[in-house]
Amino acid sequence: MINMLIVDDEIVMRRGLSFIPWEKAGVCLAGTASSGMEALEIIKQKDIQILFTDIQMPDINGLELIRAANLLNPSIQSVLLTGHNNFNYAKEAISLHVYDYILKPCDPDEVLEIIGKLAKKIEEETQYKQINQDTISEIQKQTLQNTLLQIYTNQNVTNHELLTLKDSDFFKSGLYLAAQGICSAGDTGKIESFLKGQDDPCFSFIYFFPANNKFVLLIKSRGSIPDTTDRVSAWLCSMQETLLHEHNCTISIGLGKETSSCQEISEAYRTAMESSDLFFSHSETTFISYDSVSGLLNQADSGPVCQKILSQLEQRNYTLIRESLSELTELYRASWNTASKIRLTMIDLCLLASGLVAQKKNEAFSGLKAEQLLSINQADSLSALIDQTLQILTHCIDDLNGTSDTSYHHIVKDCLTYIEAHYTEDISISKAALDIHVNADYLARILKKEYGLPFSQILTNIRLEKACSLLCDMDLPISEVSCRTGFRDFRYFGQVFKTRYKMTPREYRKTVKKKNI
Repeated sequence: MINMLIVDDEIVMRRGLSFIPWEKAGVCLAGTASSGMEALEIIKQKDIQILFTDIQMPDINGLELIRAANLLNPSIQSVLLTGHNNFNYAKEAISLHVYDYILKPCDPDEVLEIIGKLAKKIEEETQYKQINQDTISEIQKQTLQNTLLQIYTNQNVTNHELLTLKDSDFFKSGLYLAAQGICSAGDTGKIESFLKGQDDPCFSFIYFFPANNKFVLLIKSRGSIPDTTDRVSAWLCSMQETLLHEHNCTISIGLGKETSSCQEISEAYRTAMESSDLFFSHSETTFISYDSVSGLLNQADSGPVCQKILSQLEQRNYTLIRESLSELTELYRASWNTASKIRLTMIDLCLLASGLVAQKKNEAFSGLKAEQLLSINQADSLSALIDQTLQILTHCIDDLNGTSDTSYHHIVKDCLTYIEAHYTEDISISKAALDIHVNADYLARILKKEYGLPFSQILTNIRLEKACSLLCDMDLPISEVSCRTGFRDFRYFGQVFKTRYKMTPREYRKTVKKKNI
C-alpha cells in the first residue's frame, strides 16, 4: 500500500476526503494535517509517498509545503487541491513536478481515480528501481567475485580492480577470514542454493567455485565481534550439519587465519588452502582451522622410514616395502602435513629408489618418467599416493630382478586371488585395488595388458565358470545358482550366460544331464 497524507485547513474538507475508500486505489491514509507546518512534522516521522494538499492555508501555502517536503523526501509525489483556477499556481505547480491539479468542489470518484493512477505509477517506479538496484548489486557482486577469484588463483589484478575492491561496501570495515570447502562435484548446485539463502546477523560473505569440487567463502564480520575465529568456526560447523542432514551433502572445510584489510586477502586464501590441503591425509575429519594447526605443520620426520624402504629395496623385499609404506601412512595420519610436502617426500623417495636401481645395473639415470610424476601429482588422497609410490617401487624391484617385461605378474596374481575369494560379493576394481594396495587405474591398465579384458569382464567370466559348475547340481534352483555366483539380478544372469555360452542356464543344464546319461 502507498502511504498518503491529506493537508487542508478546512475540517469539513479533511473529513470528507478521509471517508473516500482509498484502499480501492491501493492507498493507505497515513494521516491528515490542518496546516503546512503540521504536515512537515508528519513527513519527518513517516514514510509519506503521496502528499495531497490544499494550496491556500494560513501558515505556509501548499506550494511552499511541496517545496519543503521535496527537500525532506525527494521521492514524494504531490497532488494539489484548490478552489482557485489561477494560472500562476498551475505554472508553479508544473515547476515543482506536481502530478495533478484538482479544483474544488471535486468529485470523490474523480479524486480516487487520479490518486489511484498516481499510486500505480509509484508502485511501478518502485518495482523498476528495485529491479534496477538488484541488477546493479548483482553486477557489483559478480565483479567482486571475479576479482577475488583472480587473487585466489594468483592472477594479476589491475590497479582499477584493486581500487574497486577497496571501495566496495564489503571491505569498508571488519575482520576477514577465508574458508575453502571440498565437496562432491555433483553437490555444488545444492551448496550454491544453500549459500544464497544464508543470512547471518554477525557475518556477511562472498563465495565462488574455483573448481567443480571446491568452493571458497570470504567471510566478513559485521562490526567488532569478540572471538571472531571461534564464532566463524561454529557457524561453519553448523552449516556443515545442515547441509548433511537436510541436503545430504558432505563437505570438508579448511578455515584460514584472520586478516583486517583487503590487502591481506592473499594471506587469508593461502592459509585457508593450506588448512583444506590437510584433508589429503586426514579424510576422517571435516573441519580444520589454521589457528589450531599452524604451529604443528610439516613436522613429521619421514627420513628414517624412507631410508628403511631403500634398504628393503636392495633386499628386493616386496612385503617389507608394503609394511614400511603402511608405517609411513600412519606417520602422516598422526601429524599435520600438507599434500605438497608429502608429495615431495614421495618424489624424492622414488628418485632415490630409481637412481639406486640404475646404479646397481650400471646404467645412466635420467630421472622419473613423466607418467610416474603425473601419477604422484594427480593422487587425490594419501592412500592413492601411497599406492602410486608402491607401484614405482615394485617396478624398481622387478627391474633389479630382470623381470621388467613381466613386472606386474604378481599384481595380476593378487587380483585374481582376490576375485576368487570375493566373486560372490558386490566387488569392483576399486575394492580389489584397495585390498591388494595398488591404484585402481593402474590395475585396470595391467589387466588390460595381460588379458585384453577389463576387470568387470574378468569378474563376469569367473562368475560364469562357477555357475557352470553349480548347474551340474540338478537339485539346485537356477535362481540360487545366480545368487551364489554374485549375480543379484536373475534375468541379467540369464542374459550374460546366453551371450557367453549361446544357450540359457536351463538349456545348459539339460545338455549336461544328457551327457551324464
